[in-house]
Amino acid sequence: MEGFAPKAGGSAGERQNGDRVKRKVIKAARMPPLPKEDAKIILRPRGGLDVSRAGVTAVGRAIMKASGIDEAKANSDVICPSLQQNIVVVSTPDRENASRYTRIKTIEVASKIHEVSAYEAAPHSTCKGVIRGITLSDGPLDLERNIVNARNPLALGAKGIKNTGTVIVLFDGFKVPNFVRYGPVLVRCFLYRKQVDNCYACGKLGHRADVCPSPNDVVCRGCGSSNTDDHHQCTPKCKLYGGPHITADKICRKRYQIPYVVRRRRWEKAAEASGSKDGDDMAWSPLTQECKGRSSSKGRSHSRGRSRTRAGYRSWSRGRSRSRGSSRNTARSRSRSRGRSGSRRREGEVRFETRRSRSRDRHHGGQPSWTDQVRQGAAEKVTRGSPPECDRDNERLAQLERENKEMRDTIARLMAEISEIRSGGGQQPVEVVRESIQSTEVPVVEEWRGLPKRGP
Repeated sequence: MEGFAPKAGGSAGERQNGDRVKRKVIKAARMPPLPKEDAKIILRPRGGLDVSRAGVTAVGRAIMKASGIDEAKANSDVICPSLQQNIVVVSTPDRENASRYTRIKTIEVASKIHEVSAYEAAPHSTCKGVIRGITLSDGPLDLERNIVNARNPLALGAKGIKNTGTVIVLFDGFKVPNFVRYGPVLVRCFLYRKQVDNCYACGKLGHRADVCPSPNDVVCRGCGSSNTDDHHQCTPKCKLYGGPHITADKICRKRYQIPYVVRRRRWEKAAEASGSKDGDDMAWSPLTQECKGRSSSKGRSHSRGRSRTRAGYRSWSRGRSRSRGSSRNTARSRSRSRGRSGSRRREGEVRFETRRSRSRDRHHGGQPSWTDQVRQGAAEKVTRGSPPECDRDNERLAQLERENKEMRDTIARLMAEISEIRSGGGQQPVEVVRESIQSTEVPVVEEWRGLPKRGP
């Protein structure tokens, strides 16, 4: 039928192989953990520069030389290359250093000048959305004026994609709204999904064509044959899915990566499904620690922090090669101003709950549930009474039992002696013994009224 794209597919073995290839490419492109509050500058070298072959130290020195930053001032900066993507990421807490890195245009490696495209990446704890159908004549200032305003409280920046009507909107937090106000018009917003990097020049996965280390080795994107002419014909085959199309084509189902927002939502659902069984493990998970860190920094004025945040990220919508702010405090104000006053939770905040907390929240302000009553009754049965008084009574009872046992032993010994004296025929010792018995048994009768008193 017309109007429908052909179904992309392949055999089960080809799909499994494509999944393995995709996982391998994504895993190789992962960056090591960098400071979350630092500014991340991405440098994309062009002109066939291979970061792996040139050496990461040589490329790092070239970047420092091109930026003009002293080693003492760049002591906290981190230069981290991604060999799979053939790019370099610079992390710095200093806004002045970040501005200098974004102004780099060329670097010199091995006595050869290479052009570099530098821009600042989106900050941490943000997400991206996509809106379509925007007028091509609207420039960066028009996009910012129509999107980054009070009508869209979560919008931090906007950037158009080349000569298309598609605009990428940066939002604060991990929640992409369904609609965005573009001026007075309500436009549908979709979650931004990153594609698997595919080079149109060499045909390899993992990097893009603008940073290809071998741009002259052009191959066919369909079959992978090299040295092809204009009359080349082949049967294309996707490396990601095994379908009858070129790799990472528009109809390919596997060309998109799973967004971090979706993966985070899945982790949250898995944590809720586990319930209180894994509650202790959740407290030490990286995702929970991140949520706790974000929630602990909330509670300040939202409007004042929002104005500072927009001022810091305004240059993101005007171009990737510009700086976003004037100081590091501007970048940090986003995390400090992410909450509203009181106990209100802003939309997009992730909150982990156990079964008990969900039951308590569900019945907050009303009658407690049956399970809460049972738990409360069980707790009262265990903790009812006065533990200090019980301990004192038990100690007193044990002391009386020891004294009673000693008295009984003494009485038995004295009775045995009396029997021996009587059998011997003496009378005076018997009186003495009787007096001793009488004097000994007096406190026993006062303490234990059930014990019979023996007379002379």
